[in-house]
Amino acid sequence: MATNFTICSINDVHRISSRGGNSGLKYPWLDRSITVGNGFFIERTIEELDKDKGRPSVPTKLLAKYGMAYKTYKAQRGLTYGYYCERVK
Repeated sequence: MATNFTICSINDVHRISSRGGNSGLKYPWLDRSITVGNGFFIERTIEELDKDKGRPSVPTKLLAKYGMAYKTYKAQRGLTYGYYCERVK
C-alpha cells in the first residue's frame, strides 16, 4: 500500500465521499503550515479506495491538545485517487 501524500489546497481535490477517520500518527497532522481549510492528499489505488482500504486514522485526542482537528474523505486529485485530510480547526 502506498504511503505517498501531498500537501495541497482543498481546491486541488474533488470530494467523492463524506466519511471520517479516527486515530494514528503517520502523516503531517501537526504541521502548522497546513492552514484551516487546506490539508494533504494521500494517494491510493482505485481498488483500495473502493474497498475503503488505507484510510488514514486521525489522531483526534492528540490534535485536540494542540487545538487542531481534521476530517478525511475519499477524493480525486487530477487522475489520482486517494484520501484528502482537511484541517477543520
